[in-house]
Amino acid sequence: NGWIYLSYSDRGPHDTAMTKIVRGRVRDGRWVDQETVFAIRPEDYQPSSVLFGGRMVFQGQYLFFSVGERGMEQGTTGKAQDLSVANGKIHRVFADGSVPSDNPLARQAGAVGSIWAWGVRNPQGLAINPRDQGLWETEHGPRGGDELNHIKRAANYGWPLITYGMNYDGTPISDRTEAPGLEQPVINWTPSIAASEIEFYSGDRFPRWKGNLFIGSLAQQKFLRVVLDGEKVVHREEVFSRLGRV
Repeated sequence: NGWIYLSYSDRGPHDTAMTKIVRGRVRDGRWVDQETVFAIRPEDYQPSSVLFGGRMVFQGQYLFFSVGERGMEQGTTGKAQDLSVANGKIHRVFADGSVPSDNPLARQAGAVGSIWAWGVRNPQGLAINPRDQGLWETEHGPRGGDELNHIKRAANYGWPLITYGMNYDGTPISDRTEAPGLEQPVINWTPSIAASEIEFYSGDRFPRWKGNLFIGSLAQQKFLRVVLDGEKVVHREEVFSRLGRV
């Protein structure tokens, strides 16, 4: 319909920044009609320069997007568990950024109404499964603990209360890898592969791969194929590796 959506790290005052989403159009070679889809107050931006998230995917009239925790482990504030802030969350809005009334926290006082799920660290992949419209996410752990997650409404994915990873200096983040009420990853990669973009294949050129999930990897330079049956992984393989960061 002509709208172009951009997510980016927006510079704030005093060397701070935050994930922001805008949309606009291109007319006669110029960027015009810009509108803000998601933003927080600049005075609430953080000094950290990492973990922005920023992946986006549409499902019909809804836009899902990710916001990372925005702080490294040694400075983590646990904001991924704080429902009054946008950090460390998967969000759902309408195409113009307005909040659907059936979002889980839309009517909860003090909560960010766009939140769909929480407890994530740095989501770098979002994709909709065309077979059942399920939402899937990959996220960077710290040292270990990269994850593939099936994102469900009002689910808590545990960061930083539970994790299979550790701080980059080898010290623990949490003494637990699971806890009641917190979701487990469908796949956990330890050591980290630095999981990136994900896509469900829907083309016709490779019919045996139709519906399969493909996952990129930065640090380990892998391209992965995963076959899912509901939430269960029934097959996984490396299509190729060591050709560069995917």
